Amino acid sequence: MEDSDRSGGTRADEVHRILRYEITHGILKAGNALIEDEIATRLGVSRTPVRDSMQRLNAEGLIESRRRRWVVKDHTPEELVEIYQVRAALESYGARLAAVEATPEERRVILELGEQDQTDPRTRATINEQFHAQILRSAHNRRLESALNQHMLVHFDAQVAMLYSSADLERSAAQHAALGKAIASGDVELAGKLAREHVEYSLGLLIEKTVPAAPRLQLRG
Repeated sequence: MEDSDRSGGTRADEVHRILRYEITHGILKAGNALIEDEIATRLGVSRTPVRDSMQRLNAEGLIESRRRRWVVKDHTPEELVEIYQVRAALESYGARLAAVEATPEERRVILELGEQDQTDPRTRATINEQFHAQILRSAHNRRLESALNQHMLVHFDAQVAMLYSSADLERSAAQHAALGKAIASGDVELAGKLAREHVEYSLGLLIEKTVPAAPRLQLRG
């Protein structure tokens, strides 16, 4: 098996992409063990790219080492709050930057994505990812984009979206539409405010849907 494919990406990149998708979409669930030999056999690669991928997934906070083996990380409610505190700050700033730096075409795309139908939980996660990714790209700050992408991996949108009620989906869609309009119109202050409120709302739903018995946790500050 070659170390790189024709597109120029390494085999480790492809293994990392597959495993990250399986974790964030609930195919590999919290607590599941990741056995390097089994993964290598399943994906048709050697152990080296699998081992490299494990290190990257660990750095991203998606897996952790327990008793000398890798397992999918199960984030506590307290850890989720910390992650969302970072997201709230970064996404708010990213939205403010996008309101200033986005090109006319990027503003059009953000507005269009913000108005897409999100009432189907099966497609909501994909639409959500596209919308937020476009805002990040439109901020034109690679370091911000890299930092925020890492913290956006752990909230498992695809899994949680399947638990959303119709009212949850409608409110989230309305927030996207309002945020898209604020960025498209260049309203810096409103864009930052709406982005932070959207993260806070998402955290509330995440805790409610995945840890219903936990005490109500909120962002501080």
